[in-house]
Amino acid sequence: MQFFVKDIFKQIYTCTIVVFLGACGGGGGSSTATTPTQPVSLSATVDGIMSSTMASTGVTAATVTIMHNGVVLHDKGYGFLDAAGTIPLPASALMVTASIVKPVTASAIQTLASNGTLALSDHVFCTGSNTPCWLSADLLSSSTDPRVANITIQQLIAHEGGWDISQHGNVDFDKLESVVQSSLALSTPPAQTDDIRYWMAKPLDFTPGARAAYTNFGYLLLGRIIAQASNTSYLQYLQNTILRPLGVASADFSGAASLLADRNPREPNYITSIMAPSIFAPGTTVICTNGAINTLNWVSATTSITTSKAMATFAGSYLIQTNADGTDEAQDGIPLAGKTNDGFHFGNYPGTSAIIRQLPSGVSYAVLMNKSNETGSVGYQGSLMTSIDAAIAAAGLY
Repeated sequence: MQFFVKDIFKQIYTCTIVVFLGACGGGGGSSTATTPTQPVSLSATVDGIMSSTMASTGVTAATVTIMHNGVVLHDKGYGFLDAAGTIPLPASALMVTASIVKPVTASAIQTLASNGTLALSDHVFCTGSNTPCWLSADLLSSSTDPRVANITIQQLIAHEGGWDISQHGNVDFDKLESVVQSSLALSTPPAQTDDIRYWMAKPLDFTPGARAAYTNFGYLLLGRIIAQASNTSYLQYLQNTILRPLGVASADFSGAASLLADRNPREPNYITSIMAPSIFAPGTTVICTNGAINTLNWVSATTSITTSKAMATFAGSYLIQTNADGTDEAQDGIPLAGKTNDGFHFGNYPGTSAIIRQLPSGVSYAVLMNKSNETGSVGYQGSLMTSIDAAIAAAGLY
């Protein structure tokens, strides 16, 4: 069976297993905040935009939160929580983040660097002669590419670690857990250490630092470093250090479940027709949101769940820095510290499209939807962001 994944800027992923995952978008420099005029018709305009978008795309559940300097201007759920369309979707609904979690992960690393717990120049893997370093040499093998010793934390943030999915059939590594399971003869879903050991036995695709190539694997490694450096879990560190100080409750940011039966009751029905090999029942094929990925392994890269309000709140406080083709850059996740930025990040995952956005006026917003574009060459986010930006500008808030 095929998974099918598309980046918002370019088509990626057509291979044995493909998923809609990890598109993101970029933004530029910072400026001082301006005082907006009263957004008299903003909510009504956004209501119209979402009604039109959902009608044209088949999205049946969406949430939108727009804020200015921490003040909520719009926070609303659209559509329904259930597939039958009987339970209206609340604004507080949880949905899979896809790649819009990457700036959050980057912010945790930047915080650990700013307080001296680690340095961005630290090496990722310990090989015996490259201290300071973080991840155990036990994750490596005799066939590990020697260039792995030179990978730094900074390079992981900027997708410069040496992995290029175009060299692997345009399939990112999280979508290949059934391959990992089969190759390692596992009867259970691959653990995070299994994923790492499998890929560390493969050669790098380019010399670390030589260029950037978007992949989720580097952000899996960042999540593991965060847990090790903080002596707690990735999610607990985020909640204690990044989210709780912003007023985000722990119930509003957690890990997605691998199986639909374990899904949080605040999550809507996700719409996808993508089928994939199950890692929970090897030899069977399932809807890809129901057991194709061990989501616990990838929470720091793509499989967290959250609210649009939590993400809009985050975007009001931390820099979202990506380049034009959607690749996170070196300053991603640093505190805005009273400044503003023109930046955005997109996310695609089976059954999810997501936007996180920050504007020079100090406005930030987030959109979560329960469907991605599985048949077109681009996602839904680009045109939707343009429309919401225009509504914000018309309200005097841009």
